[in-house]
Formats: sequence, structure tokens, C-alpha cells
Amino acid sequence: MLKSIRIGAESFHKLIESDSYYVDKTPFIKTVFKDNTTDVMLITRPRRFGKTLTMSTFHDFLALDPKNPGDISKQEKWFKDTTIFKDEKAFCDEYMGKFPVIFISLKSVAGKDFLKAYQQLGSTIYKMLRQFDYLAESKKLNDDDISDFKRLKNETYLCDPNNQNAVINSLERLCYWLSIHHEINPILLIDEYDVPIAKAAHYGYYDDMIDIMSPFLSNALKTNTYLGRAILTGCLRAAKESIFTGLNNFKNCSVLDIGKVDISKGIGFTKEETQKVLSYYGLSDLYEEVRKNYDGYYFGTVHMYCPWDVMSFCDDNYMLNDKEKSLIQADNYWINTSGNDAIEEFMDFIEPKDIEDMQNLLDGKSISTEVRKALCYGDLRKHDITDFWTLLLYTGYLTFDPMSYSSETKKYNLYIPNEEIRDCFRSKILNFYKNNSFIKNYTNELIRGLFEGDAETVEQNLNDLLAKYVSIRDFSVNAPKENYYHGFINGLLVNGTSLIEEQKSNLESGNGYIDLVIQSIKNKGGIAILELKHTPDENEDKVLIAEDAIEQIIGKKYADPYIKRNDIKSVLTYGICFCKKSCSVVVKKMK
Repeated sequence: MLKSIRIGAESFHKLIESDSYYVDKTPFIKTVFKDNTTDVMLITRPRRFGKTLTMSTFHDFLALDPKNPGDISKQEKWFKDTTIFKDEKAFCDEYMGKFPVIFISLKSVAGKDFLKAYQQLGSTIYKMLRQFDYLAESKKLNDDDISDFKRLKNETYLCDPNNQNAVINSLERLCYWLSIHHEINPILLIDEYDVPIAKAAHYGYYDDMIDIMSPFLSNALKTNTYLGRAILTGCLRAAKESIFTGLNNFKNCSVLDIGKVDISKGIGFTKEETQKVLSYYGLSDLYEEVRKNYDGYYFGTVHMYCPWDVMSFCDDNYMLNDKEKSLIQADNYWINTSGNDAIEEFMDFIEPKDIEDMQNLLDGKSISTEVRKALCYGDLRKHDITDFWTLLLYTGYLTFDPMSYSSETKKYNLYIPNEEIRDCFRSKILNFYKNNSFIKNYTNELIRGLFEGDAETVEQNLNDLLAKYVSIRDFSVNAPKENYYHGFINGLLVNGTSLIEEQKSNLESGNGYIDLVIQSIKNKGGIAILELKHTPDENEDKVLIAEDAIEQIIGKKYADPYIKRNDIKSVLTYGICFCKKSCSVVVKKMK
């Protein structure tokens, strides 16, 4: 019988105990704790690559049993079939089950306001402290220490903003108590350390959260003589937030690091691991489909796959018969996972000069840009385009060519790694047009104007929207490179579901293809045909070009099939000429 698949598994020992499929990443334990000698190590990787499972694996391997400190029977049961257990006896003898380990994940600290986020942080710390209830009975801690521990291990107390100092000092204090009790400095594992900061920046309480998170982390990591080693994971290295300022023995391992192959392979699936998983579940024939949709990431110089995608694909398809497998189309698993809203947020601020880069990414090309090695979440509020591309790289929307770095320009070539992420990118942009309240208000007036033959209203609304937003070329066609406006109009009309019965793009009609045609839902006999033109020359007469567009509609008989239909009561044709962030509109009623 095949092993089960636990999608999104975050606990190593539960994965093993349930006899689920596990891609053996245990050599990474030795890479991090033996081959690496730094006191504090930060590993940054995109979401859904298995950071939490990695930290759980560290915890389950290293953590001693507080009741029986010499007992490693649990580790022997969990790791008996792994590479680290079979090949690294000396390492296991020295490290396995030998340390007090603090493991805290901050991924749930994501409130929409500061109070909720603070309370989530307090609850998270409380749950962490409950793992160490035995300290309340310690014979090695003095009465004051035990009293302090008991007072701190109170969820209501920790969630009260009046007790911020207790939260701020909690990790540092726990390190001290564990060191005294076990007579060995603890290992500290902090998973998704930057989620509270990222959410605070997005929801607008960044400064308040930094006032908590900076001392909370720095007190535990800097000059803490009771700390053994610390490993952190996250998406970004937020150095400017001063969390890591002053750390003398700190190592940052980002996706950009080359020359660290063992670290690069530690989180995520290699090509060989992916092929082995597919083979186990009888899906080897579908490797090319998996490669096209889920491959493409570089960590250093190593090609990596997203584990979430690979395992989800196997889970969906391994029970299908051969005939059904021939019909498989790779699903998009990444788009519905939790993440940031960076694309929608930056769409408000992308300048026309940057739109070609956005279009090139969607077209499968790369862009050349600087990458901020240490990106500050607070700086994202400035909406600098370099920060945008950097954020997309670190969060998994983009990857980089490791051979592209130029020491002269300080730039990398970035690109969308695969078809799944390209679909996500497109969806995010279309959702922006669909959900933005400013766009919605203007779009309703625009559509009413189109069905009423009001060229002045159409032109005014388009110009107002163009002044604020730029456009992305229509995704459904291989339109000319300069024709971003087709996609812009298509994106706007997504908002018109209450007014538009039907919307078609590049529809064959008469002797050619109509750019856009919409049918009114209020009056089902109303049709509007749009022919879009573009000129880069601000001195050209846009009205004349728009009139030429009307003549094209007439000459190529785009409207004729609609004019002949008895069920269509009116046909309005529009010529629209765009130039940068303005346009001119001409209308002609054909029926």
C-alpha cells in the first residue's frame, strides 16, 4: 500500500507516525547545526516551501525529554529510517535528544489591527511556555524565578497590552530558566519571524508592532549569554528594523546565496527528489507537466520545486487510472494559499515607465533590476519599484538567474518561475481591477456611457482612470507590444457584471476581428463595439485616429452581423485613440 500524503504537514513526528510520505531532508540538520558555526542563522525562503516542517524536524531531532533527559527512544523511532540516523552516528550521538529546545512559530500573528495582533502574539507565547510547565517544579530555579515563570505563564496576562514588557522579555527569560534548570544553553527556533511585521505594514500599524517585535527578538538574540544557538525562518531579512543590528555572529541564508549548495537544497524539493516522488506514485510520465507548472526556482545555483505543489499534484492524481491520467492538467495550488497582497497594493503606484517590465514578466521574459539584500517592510510604504521586484522575488512570485548578477550594475535578471505563478500574477492583476473601489465607481459611469452613446462621458472616465492607473496588455491574445490599453479596458469591464450581459475580446466578425464587443444586460438589444488605437506621438490628432478606427469598423463590416439581427435593437461603434495617459473617443450609431 502506498504511503498517504499529508498536504501542508508541519510536524515531523506526526508525519512519520502517520506513515505518510516524507522526502528525507534530515542531512540538513547536520548542515545547520554542525557545519554552520554561527550563533544566529536566518534562512529566508518563499511561502509554502516547508519552512515550518524543517523547523519541526530540527526540534524533534534535538529536543531532550525533560522527564528523562538521557532517553532518546522517541528520536530513534522517528528517525530510524532516515539518512541522518544511518549515516551520521557520531553526529547523532552528540546532538540527538541532547538540548532544551524552544520552538515558536509567529505565522498566526496576523491581526488586522494592533490589539488583535498583540493578543495573538501573547497567546502564541503562552502556548510556547506551556511546553515547559515542569519549570514550575524545578529544584534548580530559585523561588523568585519560579514565581516569575508562573506569573508569565498566564494567557490573560500576556494578552494585556499593559504588560508589554513581559512579552518583550519572555524569550530571553525562558532561555535563562532553561539554561539554569538543564545546565545547558537552549536552542531557539523561531519560525516565520517576519509575519507579524509584514501584516503590520499591510494593515497600517507597523510602528506599533516594530516597538514590540524588535526588542522581543533582539533581547533573545543579542548578548544573551543563556542562548545556545538560534535558527530563524522567514521570507525577508528585515535588517533595517534593527532586529539584527549588533549581532556579531549572524548568518543570513537567502535565495540569492551561491556557493552554499547544502543549505540551498535544505528547504524545498530538488529535481531528483521530485522525480522520486512522482515515480513512487506512478506519475513519472507527467514529469514534464509538473516541470512546466511548478519548476523554475533557483536557491543559489540549485534548481528547486515547491513541495506544496508537488505533493498536492500527487495527492490529486495518483489514484487515477491510465486513461484518466492522460487528461490531467496541472492545477494551481499556490494561488489560494495565504500570502501577501503586494501586487494589488503596488498596482496603485506602478508608473508607466515600469509597466513594460511587468508586461515582459507576463510574456515569459526576464527583467534586469537591483535587488535589496535586506528589505525593510516599513520601506514598502514608499512604493519604490525596486522594493516591489525584491518583494516578489523573496515571496516566490519571481526567481532569479544566478549567473546574471553584474558587479558593475548590481543587478540581477528576474523572471516568473513557472506557469502556475504566471496564472497567479494574472489573477492578482485582474482582481485589482475588479475589487478597487475607485475603479468600480468610474467603470459604472463608463459602461453606462458606452451603452447610451455618450462619447464625452466615456472619454472623461477613461482619462480619469488613465491618470491614476496604468494598464497590462490583454492576457488572452498576443497583442502588439505597445497595446497595453486593450488589457486595461478588459480589466475595467470586469467590474461591469451588473450592466454587461456579455463581453468578448478579439471576436471574429465581418472581415476581421473586433477588439471588444459588449452587450447590455439592461437592454439586451444594445451592443457596443470598440476599436482601440494607439499613438506614441503627443502631437498627433487623436480624434482623427479615433475617426479612422470608426472607418475600420465600417470598412471591415465588424458591425454588419449585429445590424442584420432582429433581436438587436441598437449598435453603437466607438473609435478610441490612446496616447500615454490620455485618450480621445468618437462614437457612431450604426443601428
